[in-house]
Amino acid sequence: MTTTARSKRATTFLRSAACTSSLLLLAATIPSLGGAAAAQNQTTSDLDVIVRSGTVMDGSGSDGYVADVGVADGHIVEVGDLSDRRANTEIDASGLVVAPGFIDVHSHGETDALQQPTSSLTQGVTTEILQPDGGGSTNIPEALAVEEDGLGINIGAYIGFNSVWDEVVGNADRSPTDQEVTQMQDLVVSGLQDGAWGVSSGLQYAPASYASTEEVISVVESAQPWRTNFPNHLRSEENEVVEATEETIEIGEQAGLVPVITHMKVGGPENWGSSEQTVGLIEDANARGTYTAADLYPYLASQTGIQIRVPDWAQEGGRDAMLERFQDPELRAEIAQIIEAEILERANFDGVYFPSKQQNLAEIAEEIGVEPGEAVIRILEDEGNLSAITHFGVEEDLQRIMQNSTTAIASDGGATTSEETHPRRYGSQPRVLGHYVRELDYLTLEDAVRKMTGLPATMIGMVDRGFLAPGMAADITVFDPTTVIDHATFDEPRQFSEGIEHVVVNGELALHDGAATGVQAGEALRRDGSMISRPMTGGDPVRTSARGCLEPVDSNDDGCSAQVVLYASAQGSDSHGRLVVNDKENGTTFRSTELGNVQIADRWASVTGRGTVEGEEAERSFYAILDEEDLLENGRTTFTVQTEDGYALDGVLRRGNSSVDGG
Repeated sequence: MTTTARSKRATTFLRSAACTSSLLLLAATIPSLGGAAAAQNQTTSDLDVIVRSGTVMDGSGSDGYVADVGVADGHIVEVGDLSDRRANTEIDASGLVVAPGFIDVHSHGETDALQQPTSSLTQGVTTEILQPDGGGSTNIPEALAVEEDGLGINIGAYIGFNSVWDEVVGNADRSPTDQEVTQMQDLVVSGLQDGAWGVSSGLQYAPASYASTEEVISVVESAQPWRTNFPNHLRSEENEVVEATEETIEIGEQAGLVPVITHMKVGGPENWGSSEQTVGLIEDANARGTYTAADLYPYLASQTGIQIRVPDWAQEGGRDAMLERFQDPELRAEIAQIIEAEILERANFDGVYFPSKQQNLAEIAEEIGVEPGEAVIRILEDEGNLSAITHFGVEEDLQRIMQNSTTAIASDGGATTSEETHPRRYGSQPRVLGHYVRELDYLTLEDAVRKMTGLPATMIGMVDRGFLAPGMAADITVFDPTTVIDHATFDEPRQFSEGIEHVVVNGELALHDGAATGVQAGEALRRDGSMISRPMTGGDPVRTSARGCLEPVDSNDDGCSAQVVLYASAQGSDSHGRLVVNDKENGTTFRSTELGNVQIADRWASVTGRGTVEGEEAERSFYAILDEEDLLENGRTTFTVQTEDGYALDGVLRRGNSSVDGG
């Protein structure tokens, strides 16, 4: 089931041609692999893949349990005892953990590396969300067009506030006109209509740094009806980190978006320990009803272009204007002093390392006989905005941020083939599982898996990934909890992690016995307007129901093109209920045979499962979304059903009733 973006204003009922007859299933190609971990069955197989006898950690944070996981047509069919079932590919996961594929919500993945992303697969990553920190193309279809060259993992993209501001206002330090604000709002909405998974921002980077808090809100509040998220690189991660955290939460609250403190950290010796305040701000926001989250990579060193240390006023107008200011001796000396002060807020000069030069800033400055600030200016003049790794913090802050319940694990890296990069691109998730879970006991294994799967999925709005349950997309990571560990270092980053044994992407085996298979089963994922950013559903019982007529959103008739009956209840992974959709227009009836994952939020619910079309035996996966206050449809109650083969109904629920209950 490919996540598709549907503009509800333009499209109401969507149906594939196959729906009027037989709703043909899509066939997934599973590679034929030998070895002890994968056995080929010569008998009749009704599944594509079975992962047998592993400890299932389903992404919810619940205790793991031993079970089999069955996959067909790119989706999870069943989780339980499958001893009487056979598959084309069978994986013995005895002694291993079977988890949903890891979702990296902060990726700077290299386009070429996404085709064969061994660096990501060996970390268990099956999905990366691109264009964080406010960057990237404002044309989301263009950003996702890399799919045409083949993808080894799934990708999605944010619409970047910085890019929107740069496209409309440019590099000048000034306030936008009312017309420019409208233009920027339109670009944000267009990005969301095209499937962006949120509005990312990097307020420490020019030209977004020129925008005031109020100006940021005026632009991104256009996304409020989409109920999405606002991941922001803070204006300051050092001396003003507390104030910058407050600002991000304020922007989210005022704009109606979920504020996310992206790659959350505390930099600089004078600020160490401030995570007690910044995490406290997140906890306070959640306590007052503003869902607020964060993501974190498990290293005490960052990586970004060294130009970030140049003051904003010196960057105004772009690179040429900056280089011209460097030619003024007085300005040059002033800028050099500010650069040094900026660096010392975060680290020492020998703590700023340039991978491409294999030297730190102190060594470079000594080699050419100048002060560190002047050395940075010369690097910018001669070699451009070189990437620098900067050591910044202490374990106490990292531990506190990691243990915050709404902090997801991300890499701030993504797919790469580089030998001159940050080790987080090769080791983030295994480092958490091995070093911070097994060795230091910062998290339980179940909670660490949750922070890589269910939590990031719900933060950005996914409904069919992040959990292991019938109807969910078959992204699966199998790892050895006793051996999983990172090997990448700052001196030698291009070292693949150990202990990630098998990875399934959309039902196809992409990593087998720790080695990439070369399969390109990844997809470009697009968010639909009904997929809202939300807190994770807790362990308490949840229920949802809907009954009534489904009509196209733009219809003035009081007829009944389809009838819907839904009842679903769940406690943890134990789900019960039914879904019946009587599509009168096409003369078909779809009935659930099994429910999988049930999630709820405020007046919103989603359900996955398996079902059949009346008169046919073949099952197919589905998800359904009930939205009792759809802001894209003037607050009306809408209902969406989509099956794996493209059959979709999306309309207003009339002449009936619905409910969402978390108690």
